[in-house]
Amino acid sequence: MAIIMEGLTSCPICGSTDLSKPYTATSGVAFPEGDELWPYCDAPLHLECLAHWPNRERFSRGYFDLWRDESMRGHGVLLAEAPRWLLRCGPATPEAEPYYVEVRIADWPMRLYSRWAQWPDYSAQQYRQGLMGEALEAADEVMSEVRKIAPDLEFLRALRQRMLFKPALP
Repeated sequence: MAIIMEGLTSCPICGSTDLSKPYTATSGVAFPEGDELWPYCDAPLHLECLAHWPNRERFSRGYFDLWRDESMRGHGVLLAEAPRWLLRCGPATPEAEPYYVEVRIADWPMRLYSRWAQWPDYSAQQYRQGLMGEALEAADEVMSEVRKIAPDLEFLRALRQRMLFKPALP
């Protein structure tokens, strides 16, 4: 789960430059400049710091809602969602297999990311790599739900086809 990002060298929650501890990082900005959470955007965040940060849920929800938004359609296909997670894939033309599958968690600012073809192994156990503590517990809970609807590539393909070719709402 550790993401190496050029130029970003400290966790804005604790200020530590020790990026040997497990961390995640957001991409892009989910809050306007001036919002108290703006300085935490597009930065590495230690999982341990996030577990006890009082703003974690609001911060995470900002990114979650961003990825749930219809304007993100150019970044893949929303395959399924529940109150705590989103399942997406992309990018690909309708006739091709997507490059990736990802699960976004509502109350943690992280994505669980796999190449499309590697989804069965990833969703079974590999998503746990690099996670710890409460972040791992949240990922375990979410992935147990996601596996019920997308246990393998056959189910992912069916979800994708249904979403790509669903009738438009009036």
